[in-house]
Amino acid sequence: MTQSELCGQTKPSFFCDPNNIVALKKDVNKDGNETIEEESFMEKELLYIRGETNCSCLRPAMCLKSPPRGYTISIAVVEKMHLDQNETSRDSILQAAKIFADVIRDRQNRGQCDDDMVIFLSTKDKVVYTSIGSSIRIDDSVIKRISEQGEVFFKKEQYREGLEWMTKQYKHVLKKENIEKLWKWPLPEWVLVALAVLVLVVVVALLVTVIYCCIRFSRRNRRDEYSMVDH
Repeated sequence: MTQSELCGQTKPSFFCDPNNIVALKKDVNKDGNETIEEESFMEKELLYIRGETNCSCLRPAMCLKSPPRGYTISIAVVEKMHLDQNETSRDSILQAAKIFADVIRDRQNRGQCDDDMVIFLSTKDKVVYTSIGSSIRIDDSVIKRISEQGEVFFKKEQYREGLEWMTKQYKHVLKKENIEKLWKWPLPEWVLVALAVLVLVVVVALLVTVIYCCIRFSRRNRRDEYSMVDH
């Protein structure tokens, strides 16, 4: 917030990416030229969450009045943590990520009553960890689920998309809304639904055709039997 350029940002932000690992989204203008967004959904969402959620402090005096705000979510991204040679197991890496995220959140001290959280991502360590304050009531199972959803993107090196998804999901939780379902298929859901309906229609049409042919064949055999006359 005070030295945004050291976090790879052009202005104060709750998003810190000193190595510029998370690339800004690209777009195409009217002339067909590729442009880079100055600020995308994630940076805006981190700011909006403060204003769109309510203060959770038990003592109202701890809630800021001007301007009123709710929870604070920050994101820190690094390429790799500096670990000892014996810290190579998955448990060791997760523990290091927890310590790093907890220390960063404690130093930033962005909450009103320990009501803030930090999403920490180390890309080469392939680990994401969310440090939450004591005033935030989120089940560990929900945090695990959101982290696993983010990892779906991180495995494909879609770091921005993964962090945006996690930010959006945590916003739902903090606003006591249902989290969204992550669609993992390569095709959009509506396409698969349309294909399923088409297949069902084809199967029904085939069944009707087969039944119709069987009935006609049966009736023809009966007519042949009744038309036989003894002379």
